[in-house]
Amino acid sequence: MGEIIQLNFGDIGNNIGYQYLQKLVDDHYLDEKNNSIRDQYKQKIHVSFQELKNQQYQFRGIFDNSSDQSINQLLISPECEYINNDLLLSQRNRNQSGTYSNSQINFRDQGADELFEKLRHQIEKCDRVFGCHFVHSTYDNSSGSSGQAINYYRDRYSDKFSSSFSLIPNIVSTNTIEIYNTTFSLHQLIENCDVVMLFDYGALEKQLLKIRQQCNFENYNNVIAECLLQINCSQRFPGHQNGDLRKLSTNLIPFPRIHFLTCAFTPIDINQDWKQQINNLSIPDNTYLTFHDVTRNLYFTQALITRCNSYHLDFQQSLSTLQNKLGWIPDGELHMNCKIENRSLGKTVMHVGNHRDLGLSFKLHGELFTASFRRKAFLHYYLQDGMDEMEFTEAESNLNDFVSEYQDCCCHASYYDEEEYNEQVYEEYI
Repeated sequence: MGEIIQLNFGDIGNNIGYQYLQKLVDDHYLDEKNNSIRDQYKQKIHVSFQELKNQQYQFRGIFDNSSDQSINQLLISPECEYINNDLLLSQRNRNQSGTYSNSQINFRDQGADELFEKLRHQIEKCDRVFGCHFVHSTYDNSSGSSGQAINYYRDRYSDKFSSSFSLIPNIVSTNTIEIYNTTFSLHQLIENCDVVMLFDYGALEKQLLKIRQQCNFENYNNVIAECLLQINCSQRFPGHQNGDLRKLSTNLIPFPRIHFLTCAFTPIDINQDWKQQINNLSIPDNTYLTFHDVTRNLYFTQALITRCNSYHLDFQQSLSTLQNKLGWIPDGELHMNCKIENRSLGKTVMHVGNHRDLGLSFKLHGELFTASFRRKAFLHYYLQDGMDEMEFTEAESNLNDFVSEYQDCCCHASYYDEEEYNEQVYEEYI
């Protein structure tokens, strides 16, 4: 498996990247002094770490647009020995307005050359780089930096894989600036990413309340970091049915632009009815981290990523018996297995789906964007940074076309004809 370089943007992305690094160190037993134990987990460690002299390792990750607080957290953490200080890129100009346009301009003028010079050096140190993974928020004051970086990466490394863990705002409590930022970010993700995993803070809050954990950004980001650890485990460890993100996207993405995926994650207890546990995992209302509201159990395709040294054939059989499938995509499921269990959680399962209800979610974002844009509300903050109204029109048009593609693909699914349901959902948010 080739190496993965991770790019983390803004305080949210950097915090997720830091927690992911903590879990990587634990997962590969890098903190274990017993070399005989640690050596069992070093076979594919090059995927996430660069090996230096004297069995020292550095994380293949760049932390961009970091605040002083985020950088200090990384420098004083126990994991600082695994971080290359040259890859900690501080905020160039504090984005006081919080707009996509301001962040975009700062990145173009001051950040792009530095970031891609660092990235080029990292790629040159790899034997066979797989691609880059972006971790970012679509709506905060770093959204313009991450959006432009994804665009530039596609232009410069079109042959490399591009994936993203993207956070979308809780639309119930979002504001107009965040809606604008999210729409511009989605515009870049639609055009320039191979696969995007979406997370909603509203859905994360819902799941944390179920397990009685405190709802704060640290715990939200911890869940996302755990999902990131799970989704690439098959690239980092041997398994019965190995695969990487390219294999996942090949099997789950029927059309090139419909590459947005959703996920649910849980430890699994084999001593209980684990087949029922997997079935519950596939139901969005129970465990999903993307939808904060009631959502139908409907998918184009779906996959299981398991970390378990046994029962892999039973997992495969359980996946094939799920009823929430699309008739015209035969065998629309995939199972990837990693034999090395999660060091902290034991046996774990991740359900990944290309969900048909994402079209409704994007449609709602587009309607809120249009409602504000038609009134030119808050538009002057973007125009004074040099953006043009045509850029708003282009992003709006692209998002509407994207929603139409979902509707065309689901033309035989009755829920897209339920106008009363759409109106009811829209009224709840408005």
